[in-house]
Amino acid sequence: MLKRLFRAMIIARQASAAMQALQYISDRQLEDVGYTRDTFVEQIKANVLAELDAAHAKKTQAAPVNPNLVGAV
Repeated sequence: MLKRLFRAMIIARQASAAMQALQYISDRQLEDVGYTRDTFVEQIKANVLAELDAAHAKKTQAAPVNPNLVGAV
């Protein structure tokens, strides 16, 4: 439960930061990086979610395995 809360806080803060950055970025600059004003915040949130998911997947795959127990199940 705390991990989900922490994840939601990260996503919300990143979205807030993206909205603030949007005030200072011109349409031309957004176009150069492949975003529009309509999709900028959603794309940033999607990128953050993907990074969090990748980090979680890497962490769960890196679980230690006792070589003596491989194949015992």
